[in-house]
Amino acid sequence: IKGISRMRAGHRRESQLVSWGTFTFLCGAMVGAAATTQPPFRMVALDMDGTLLNRKHEPSSAAVQTIRELHAAGVLVALCSGRSQVAMYPTARLLQLPEVPMVCFNGALGLRCTAAFLSGEEAEPHELFTTTVPAEAARAVLAHAATRGELVQYYVGEVIHVVCKTDDHVKLTHEYKALTGVAAHVYEQSYDSALARGSPYKMLLMTRDVDATLDAARFALPATALHLIRGTPPFFVECLHPAVNKGEGLRQLCGALGIVPSQVVAFGDGDNDLEFIQLAGLGIAMANGRQLLKDAADAVTDFSNDDDGVAHALRKLMREGRFGATAAAAEAGRAAAVPSAAPGPA
Repeated sequence: IKGISRMRAGHRRESQLVSWGTFTFLCGAMVGAAATTQPPFRMVALDMDGTLLNRKHEPSSAAVQTIRELHAAGVLVALCSGRSQVAMYPTARLLQLPEVPMVCFNGALGLRCTAAFLSGEEAEPHELFTTTVPAEAARAVLAHAATRGELVQYYVGEVIHVVCKTDDHVKLTHEYKALTGVAAHVYEQSYDSALARGSPYKMLLMTRDVDATLDAARFALPATALHLIRGTPPFFVECLHPAVNKGEGLRQLCGALGIVPSQVVAFGDGDNDLEFIQLAGLGIAMANGRQLLKDAADAVTDFSNDDDGVAHALRKLMREGRFGATAAAAEAGRAAAVPSAAPGPA
């Protein structure tokens, strides 16, 4: 199945993208052979905004139920996002799983969150890895933003330090709060206290023209010092350690959990998901995703994030036996109990 839409040569796609319908047909034709020649997938890695979450910034009940069934069948489900850890905890709690591995800040922080932590019984999650922006690079970002009159969001610990110079800067922080559902901003007169707290997990250049901001940052800031990513949704540019990306975060997460990346199914929609889906054994782009990602993916979902694209795709893989016999039997039982739901999520 891994060879259907790409040839692995440095994780580059070298063949034409296939639609999910074509992919499913081929999977169906090959599932018998695949079951004997390939191990089942052991983990699902899910991007959040534009992927698992709908336009209301929440997962659907169908997606949550599908995830719980997969976990009950022995499949780990990880959340992998550009969001901060505190902006990911609410979704992790909604899933109500025994544990939720997480890649935060697009790969700068890895956590293993137990049910005890998510319920408040434990004070801290288990940190698996962390890579912050070098202090010199962080200062360069702040200086560059100052010349352009742009707002910087500086992430250290569990808070976001901001210095708002205009009314629009304040509006941008409110829009970001609405996106994440978390009020983590600390409004200050300068970034001195943020710098004193240490290097950030990441920094955001908040903007009304993301492409112009990205072009200016790429021109002014050394590529060897920072990894710059076009944000999703597009009103910010992310600034990360040059070695940090969501694919590298997934690689480190797999290492910590004892899982081979080829045993992972990854879903994403944005530019920051490129390395992420390329690393996974099966990389799936959302129907609503950026064309850049669709061109690099093994398959594209039939449905968008607002129409249960993740749940539909996972159900198909369950029926095809790609998560093993237990998950396939669970999906067959569900479909038999609710025949009208057989083509997709309940």
